[in-house]
Amino acid sequence: MKRPNSLPFGLEKEELNRRLEQRLDDLAKKTKFYLRKDVSLKEIAAALVTNRTYASRMINEVKGCKFNEYVNMLRLERADELFHTPDYMNTHSIRDLAEACGFASVSTFRRAFAKKYDRTPLNYVKRNGFKG
Repeated sequence: MKRPNSLPFGLEKEELNRRLEQRLDDLAKKTKFYLRKDVSLKEIAAALVTNRTYASRMINEVKGCKFNEYVNMLRLERADELFHTPDYMNTHSIRDLAEACGFASVSTFRRAFAKKYDRTPLNYVKRNGFKG
């Protein structure tokens, strides 16, 4: 008899989420899928060997955000790495940075950056003494 909280393959929700999160983290490290502008939840769910519903629910519950917000968070982590790469911002523009991190547009990058850091990328660049 199936218990009320059980999911396919006999896994409880928490265990399924834990396994999917581990696969997602491994996938992000190995493939850096978030650097592609066209990455989709459907594609990631397939790579995790699950469906979009389970993948989306896990990201919402475990990562605490929607899929697009999660992808943007990974992209912003990459931007932070590039900001701290010697001379990167002295030789690249904000547009270059946004593209290198997988953002489809500078405005999307600017909004995500400002939401996380409470300042625009240009203000960050200027405050840290880069050419911008």
